[in-house]
Amino acid sequence: MRGYKVKTIYVGSIGGIMSIKRGEADIAGIHLVDSETMEYNIPFLKKYGVDNAYLIKGYMREQGIIVPKGNPHGIKDVRDIIEKNLRIVNRGRNTGTRILLDSILREIAKEEGMAFDELVSRIRGYYYEAKTHTAVAAAIAQGRADAGIGIRAAAHMYGLDFITLGWERYDFLVQKARIGKEAVKAFLEILRSSEFAEILSSIPGYIVPKDIGEIIFPAL
Repeated sequence: MRGYKVKTIYVGSIGGIMSIKRGEADIAGIHLVDSETMEYNIPFLKKYGVDNAYLIKGYMREQGIIVPKGNPHGIKDVRDIIEKNLRIVNRGRNTGTRILLDSILREIAKEEGMAFDELVSRIRGYYYEAKTHTAVAAAIAQGRADAGIGIRAAAHMYGLDFITLGWERYDFLVQKARIGKEAVKAFLEILRSSEFAEILSSIPGYIVPKDIGEIIFPAL
């Protein structure tokens, strides 16, 4: 943002929540789905007792399986990756994307009648972690992995194929005490602007809701 010095640290959604709770960050982007309710973000704020922040409505992103161009291994879903003994590149443990993958793997483990740890021990590259979605896409583009979970925009950036798993909510957690800070106000102004909506909507795999930038938790 012009006129402000911004420091960005990639710590994952859980890391972002804890940074806000500890008073270390002004804003944190989060995208965590509760596997039982399929509700995004709010259940985790309640779980970790975050009462010093507002949850601001963000945008929708399409998550899925990133694969090489032409999908040479014929991947249709996560189960195919396991059954075909393919290599993956994973995201960090505290990221929303990792939590999404693990929730899918827990269901598969349950269906197969095995422990989750036993299942993931059979997945090549499960412990090979990348910090960003673009790092996942780069690893696949360079042939270091056969597949990985990430966003459509990253797959598009590297000319890769994409098998959708669904849409997620990417919201923003803002410290209540910092909501009046000039840099935070500028961020929210940009988030709510028509210019931002136009730019983001032009990127594959993004949807901008009409109420973007509104406080959705706690209820006012």
